[in-house]
Amino acid sequence: MKTNTLPQTDVLQARAAISTIIEPGDGVAGTLIDALGPVAAYDAITGNGLQATLRDAGVGERTAQESISRWTPRISSSVIAHNLASLERANVTLIDPDTIPALADLGTQRPVALYVRGNASLLTTPRPITVVGARASTGYGEHITNEIVSDLAEHQVTILSGAAYGIDGAAHRAALAAGIPTVAVVAGGVGRPYPAGHSELIRRIAESGAVISEVPLDTPPSKWRFLSRNRVLAALARVTIVSEAGWRSGSLNTAGHAAALGRSLGAVPGPLTSAASSGCHRLIREYNAALITSARDVVTLLDGE
Repeated sequence: MKTNTLPQTDVLQARAAISTIIEPGDGVAGTLIDALGPVAAYDAITGNGLQATLRDAGVGERTAQESISRWTPRISSSVIAHNLASLERANVTLIDPDTIPALADLGTQRPVALYVRGNASLLTTPRPITVVGARASTGYGEHITNEIVSDLAEHQVTILSGAAYGIDGAAHRAALAAGIPTVAVVAGGVGRPYPAGHSELIRRIAESGAVISEVPLDTPPSKWRFLSRNRVLAALARVTIVSEAGWRSGSLNTAGHAAALGRSLGAVPGPLTSAASSGCHRLIREYNAALITSARDVVTLLDGE
């Protein structure tokens, strides 16, 4: 049901409402929000004359029509109300992404809203490092990830990763064991732990660190949401490290975002015969990623920015 009624609308409520309508990284929605502000953008999306409003914001006719076609079927007063009510029940904090300076580099593709379970202040710590890699990790990859992350304990860093199987999980577990704050940036809602096998790990991360998402609480993950999530992982960190990755690993997408954003990038080499490290070798060769062999190399990269 189409509605432009949002009782006691404020910026955070408007952002939460818009997040139920759009997909992460929607640059047209970002353009509209930049032009009008979140509250007026919500009113425009759910009101009349949207195409003219988008045109005034500099959006082309065809792009505007495509956006309207995507958004209109998803406008639902009940979904919006459920999302807002769920925040209180789930003890989840809603954050305005524009209060996170690192996300500004994403421009119109920055998140519209951030849902945080845990310590939201970790999103603005001074020494954030993203550590990612292959889901189908090897013993070597998990060992070196654990070693590097554990050795960073004395350097007052925060470890970010995506809570996936493989290297992501190894990075989070190493951080938890070493007493390092850790943040999981997830592709689905923070009320829907994924993968299910990491439910307990995600719970532990939320207890001592933070789990964040840009989609409503119960939203399922999907391929395109994983890819969109990667830009947030890259933007939030000053340094991104890929500790093991195959030639087509999704972690290369995160590395690509880091490089495009001007963030420092490092990769851990592996055996020349290991396909599981071919992506890391590619990053060193083609993306000018720093060669990482220890925590000392990571700190050098971090302090040398």
